[in-house]
Order: sequence, then structure tokens, then C-alpha cells
Amino acid sequence: MTPQRFLDRFDYLRDEYLASRKARAGKIVRILQREIPNPAIALVADIGCSEGHITESLAEAFPRVVGLDIDYPSCWTRRFTFVQANACFLPLASERIDGIVVNHILEHAASPSGVLGEVWRVLKPGGVCYLAVPNRYWPLEPHYRLWFLSWLPRWLAHRYVRLAGRGNRYPEQLPTYWSIRHLTSRFSVEDLTPALLKAPERFFPDDSALVAQARRIQWLPLWLVKVLVPAAPSWVLVLRKE
Repeated sequence: MTPQRFLDRFDYLRDEYLASRKARAGKIVRILQREIPNPAIALVADIGCSEGHITESLAEAFPRVVGLDIDYPSCWTRRFTFVQANACFLPLASERIDGIVVNHILEHAASPSGVLGEVWRVLKPGGVCYLAVPNRYWPLEPHYRLWFLSWLPRWLAHRYVRLAGRGNRYPEQLPTYWSIRHLTSRFSVEDLTPALLKAPERFFPDDSALVAQARRIQWLPLWLVKVLVPAAPSWVLVLRKE
């Protein structure tokens, strides 16, 4: 029996899923350009690159880019090097990568700690990882679009997904804010979530809808935004291997 491709599990929102990755690519590029010590000569890896929408944008900004995914892309432009691989066992040499992207991938991994262990191994000292993850306790689960799905015990979540016609099971492991901070404790961590919420135009100048949505909370003082970060729908962290 042929294994099911990752995106086949989300046929009901496939186009939206891919479009959202492309729309967020500019934000990721801007952050990496700011955080990578020598972006003009950087080697960048996109872990869980899927069809390569974000990876293509990375290839336009950095001289050497590799995309890795457990599934082979159905449409690959060859602007970057593609390697089919499990994120827990990267076929990359240790301490060779300047920047890594792990964009809403960790929650799909069988071992999130294994993925971050590989990120640590392949990053150069001083290298950075862009990490974005969704909040387990945000009421609307972002992949299946079912209310409170990620709150449920696993057996009940499987049944909920089946009854809603979204698939046969619910394998995702969405983290809490505190669990993700624990998983990343070996890195030097900069939480960019407050900055993204308070000044979205710096990161999303071409996404007017998202900027308008974020402006709903811009009246809040920064200290309060920081307090409320654990309740945000998702988080963006920059991990640095000191």
C-alpha cells in the first residue's frame, strides 16, 4: 500500500495551505536576513519544504538553499537543491548550515525533540533557526479547522476527525508555549511574537489583510502583549546556536 503523502491529508484546504506558505515567505526571508551573521554567503535549509513555495523565496534571497521533505514535491522548479529525508534524520553534515527554517512543521513530526536535535547538530555555531509553531490551546485547530480538536484526548480526537470527514485519525502534536520553550532550552531564544503583533507592517508589508487584523491589538501596551503571548494562536521564535 502506497504511503499517504502529507498534503493528501488536507485536500479540503490544499490550495489555501500552499498559498499561506507563499504569503509568509517574505516574513521568513526578512527575519533570516537580519539574523544570519553573513547572509551573502549563507547556506540555508528549509526543513519540511513541501512543494517548495517558501524554499523558492529563500533561493531568491540566499546563494545556497536546500529543501528537505519526507515527500517528493510534485512540482519542483530546481531553483534550489531538494533532498528527500525524514526531519529526525537529516542527511546533512554537522555544523554546516547558517540558517534553518522549521515553519509549522514541528507539530507534524513523530519526535519534535528529534527534529530540534538535528537542527542543533547541523547548525554552525552562531547559526539560527526560524521556528514557527501553533498553540495547542488555541480554540480552532489550524490544520483540520475543528473547534477544540487539539484539546481532546487522542482517542476522542481521532473520532472527532472521522465524524467531521477530515480523515481517519489525528496524529498532530501541537505544543504549548511552555513545552516549546522547554524543547528549545539548549538554544539562545528570541521570541519575535510580540514584535509581529505590535509592528506587523515591518514583517508583512505586502499582506494588508494580516496587518489590519494585527492592528486590532496594537492599542495594547507592549508589556501586556508579552504577558499574553502564551495565549497567541501561534509563535515565532529565532533559535541561535551560541
